[in-house]
Amino acid sequence: MLSELIIDLNQAGLDLEPDELEAYSLRLVEELRSDLAEDAGLVREESVPDGAMSGAAALVLGVLKAEVSIANVGKVLKWLWTLKPNAVQKITYKKDGREVVLEYQNSAQLEEQIEALKTIDTFMIQLIQTK
Repeated sequence: MLSELIIDLNQAGLDLEPDELEAYSLRLVEELRSDLAEDAGLVREESVPDGAMSGAAALVLGVLKAEVSIANVGKVLKWLWTLKPNAVQKITYKKDGREVVLEYQNSAQLEEQIEALKTIDTFMIQLIQTK
């Protein structure tokens, strides 16, 4: 079974120009494809779920989409912390008509929930820079 992950980097405090953000996002897509995801790519504007940042272009800068096996969801979340270790991970998901938002600030909090997350099939992850 695969989960769909939407990874939003727009609040991660990366401070990149649009062309740099696109290049960085493409590099992350390649990293996801090489090791963690069955498929990955940049998100098209019409595919962005509510709550994610949206842009005017056909491709939304800083937003990635990946198809990840249930076994690799925890690995992707840990990988994201290697990209931005001091970021809060905000995970939003909808199931049975309900929306749940979880925020993690460290790997210990993440470990507590990984088993529960394995039953969810669609995620949106945002990295948010802390002070």
